[in-house]
Amino acid sequence: MASPARLNRQKTKRVQRVRANLRRANRHGKPRIFFHVSGRHMYAQVLDDNQGKTLVSCSTLDKSLQDAKTKCFTNKEYSVKLANILVSKMQSASLKLDAGYVFDRGAKLFHGRVKSFADTLREKGVGI
Repeated sequence: MASPARLNRQKTKRVQRVRANLRRANRHGKPRIFFHVSGRHMYAQVLDDNQGKTLVSCSTLDKSLQDAKTKCFTNKEYSVKLANILVSKMQSASLKLDAGYVFDRGAKLFHGRVKSFADTLREKGVGI
């Protein structure tokens, strides 16, 4: 069995590799959509790396997603709902959806919740 320290090092290397590829590909300074999944919740942010600011953020901790019965918000249904909320917040913040964004998946593989989140953003007209 792998030690927790080794797994943590591997995860850190994966994150650094993904971010390095994003920096290399994002030479025009496009905003970045960051998606993070923890053990219990999911988080999404639209970041402007040139200014170092968070433009829009949302998570499954928002009141609109909270149910009294549900304690864990980590399935694909909630990633689709989170993408819908992010798109509505982007529209209310007057961000152009087709302006072109870079999708940052962090250390997660592009399948499951991450893929359903990205596909929902594309369906809503966000240019990833």
